[in-house]
Amino acid sequence: MTDDAHMNVFHRALARLDDELIDLGVEVGDSARVDDRCRQMLKGLRERCPGLVPEFDLPAGSVGDAIPVPVRNATALVVAALCQASATAATGTVPLPDAPLPSNVLWQEGTDALLVEVAQARVVLTDGVVRVTLPVRCDQLPTRRGTVTVTLVVGTVDRPTGLFVASPDHPEGPPVVVQRWGEALTAFVWQAVVDVVSGLATHAGRDVDGACLVPVALVAARNGLVVLPQARHPIDRLTTSVTR
Repeated sequence: MTDDAHMNVFHRALARLDDELIDLGVEVGDSARVDDRCRQMLKGLRERCPGLVPEFDLPAGSVGDAIPVPVRNATALVVAALCQASATAATGTVPLPDAPLPSNVLWQEGTDALLVEVAQARVVLTDGVVRVTLPVRCDQLPTRRGTVTVTLVVGTVDRPTGLFVASPDHPEGPPVVVQRWGEALTAFVWQAVVDVVSGLATHAGRDVDGACLVPVALVAARNGLVVLPQARHPIDRLTTSVTR
């Protein structure tokens, strides 16, 4: 697909966000697994907008229809992914669907410690930018409380960049926190975004071999995210058994 064709795909998806899906959210359930919530969101999206994300067998290397993710769903999914990542790090396994997710996570390294209130994270989307603000606590802060904002620069509908992302050297926040934990907090947020994007692509459809699709592009806009899924290229095709 050419760059112009990619932009047309993103523009169509963004138009749906601005029209049919503006200020709306799709039910995503309360599973502790982000993957389950992504599947539920796509189910609701297909019910609300039939034909928007068709489930057809994509030839190897072909891209599917772009997935528009309303801002309410995008923010909820990213917060859920942060909570899931915290649970997974604590136990070494992905939580069961009915498991309670942690509201806070304590990071420790040597004598340094930081409490991150993951369930209270706030997500703001603008054109080409995803900003996630995390409330944090540590003894070195004057009031023992503060906030850190991680900024991720991704693609726009007019300038898609695949899955490339850029971020400042340090997040915004108290120097005592961002100088010590800034890199880890940025990686934490980006991993949550990747988990959401991957979950959406996984449930967007199948390729001709029955394998799940993979994400190849992410763009951000004020009304939500747009994810572009693709079938695996011939060099890395997977053959699976599918029950239809």
